[in-house]
Amino acid sequence: MLWLETLVAFDTRNGTGDELACLEFLKSSLSKYSPDEIILGKASRSRGKSDSGYVFARWGHPKVLLNVHIDTVPSGEGWISDPLILQRGADRVVGLGTSDIKGAAACILSAMDSLQPKDVAVLFSGDEEHGSEVMPAVIKRGHYGGAKMAIVCEPTNCEVGRRHRGMLAVSAEFTGRGGHSSLSDITERPLLQAARLATALGKYGDGHIDFGEAPYKGLCLNIGDIENDGAYNVIPTRSKLWASMRPPPGDNVKLRQAAIMKIAAEITPEAIMDTVVAFEPFATRDITAFQPIFTDTPVVDLPYWTEAAMLSEAGVNVVVYGPGDVEQAHKPNEFVSHAHLITATAAYKRAISGTCL
Repeated sequence: MLWLETLVAFDTRNGTGDELACLEFLKSSLSKYSPDEIILGKASRSRGKSDSGYVFARWGHPKVLLNVHIDTVPSGEGWISDPLILQRGADRVVGLGTSDIKGAAACILSAMDSLQPKDVAVLFSGDEEHGSEVMPAVIKRGHYGGAKMAIVCEPTNCEVGRRHRGMLAVSAEFTGRGGHSSLSDITERPLLQAARLATALGKYGDGHIDFGEAPYKGLCLNIGDIENDGAYNVIPTRSKLWASMRPPPGDNVKLRQAAIMKIAAEITPEAIMDTVVAFEPFATRDITAFQPIFTDTPVVDLPYWTEAAMLSEAGVNVVVYGPGDVEQAHKPNEFVSHAHLITATAAYKRAISGTCL
């Protein structure tokens, strides 16, 4: 529990917190377990965010990689206590990141307290919650230990996640002179242009509502927001549309991205398009290989995207597993149960033992 209390106290809220400070602490902590190699890597991020990075530690010749992201979402409103101070309850602990997913990091460190790691690698990485710009650097530099298997830790209720949707997010910006609404027939109308594109994208999503197989039918196309500086009697000078799509396993995000850009070019050629993220779906290559670690643990399909997709694209056989419930993630008074922490610690012990694979 002390590990989790310490990790929660680090402010790693994505975009505003200091992820590198937490990673430096984790490097120092992992060094105590005598790894054969340990690296603190840095990675730059776009959209005005400060640098982030990762800590990679290797013992022997890794058979499996354990990966946990250390960043959290912003805490937002609704917390009844300081989100960075762990609150202990009879059956749970409350704090920002307890469920997503600092609880898993604490479990891994607790496992190492009682068992020397062997033929395993551990990767604590940043910037998962908004952009995932660190993991590509990890993969490009080969800092995952050459392991052919990986466990990406996310809140799965201590069940084994085998697949999930991809994620594509785009923005479209429109500009004009702005002015009095009485001149709207002869003035550029950025908000109307954004609305027309939103309608066209919605029609595309509705046309694929039965695409794919259960439980992943449809593209989950969403119009998230249309920002503008207008009013009912003011023509906006700018409008910005935000849209996303979550293609099912087996689909191709790059082709969906091209389809959206084609729609924009046809409906609103004046739009300035930007791709925020374009992440492929994920499916485990061979789930039976993980049986010695997870024995009879239930196998489930996940509703959310994870960086398992990136490691899988790099040729690694990956599953998703961790303590916590996604229903607790990204919300006030986030918690993880004591039972989940105990169960996950036992699974991670098997993974770091080097004897079960």
